Amino acid sequence: MPSSPHQSGQTDPPATPSSPPGNRNPTVDAPGAAVALRTGRCQCEYIVYQVQGAPDGPHLCSCRHETRISGGPAVLWLGFRKDGLTWTGPGGEPTWYATWPTLRRGFCPRCGTHLVSVADDSHMITVAGFSLDERSGTDPVGHSFRDEAAPWMTITLDDAPLAPQPASP
Repeated sequence: MPSSPHQSGQTDPPATPSSPPGNRNPTVDAPGAAVALRTGRCQCEYIVYQVQGAPDGPHLCSCRHETRISGGPAVLWLGFRKDGLTWTGPGGEPTWYATWPTLRRGFCPRCGTHLVSVADDSHMITVAGFSLDERSGTDPVGHSFRDEAAPWMTITLDDAPLAPQPASP
């Protein structure tokens, strides 16, 4: 059996997540904080979405599963709470395809753009980073399945995404 694809967001993060400096945007976690709202879309703009909040655990994944789906050496994934995602384009929700027993992918039925991934029973959804219109604050902090990456791909990141840590008092 092949190794399991990276399934970001299968566990609940701490109530007050934090990441290394420069990897978060303002969030709704702090009272009175500005809501970070981002938009994203497929290539043909039939499937359009918006997500609220700061991206959680931006990371690259080079597992064989992801590289076959994307046709590239890695996929940039960003976690967001599912309740902060809204489908706003004329196509509504993407077409869903189960790519693993507990994992579904959303893609545009017209142009085929791979947009999102969601694990069963998760409150998080991962967004393909380059489907976002604005990518500030999405620099990857980890690289899952680096040992399966193309040998010429030399990126210096942690082996796996950093887990959110509780904020310091």
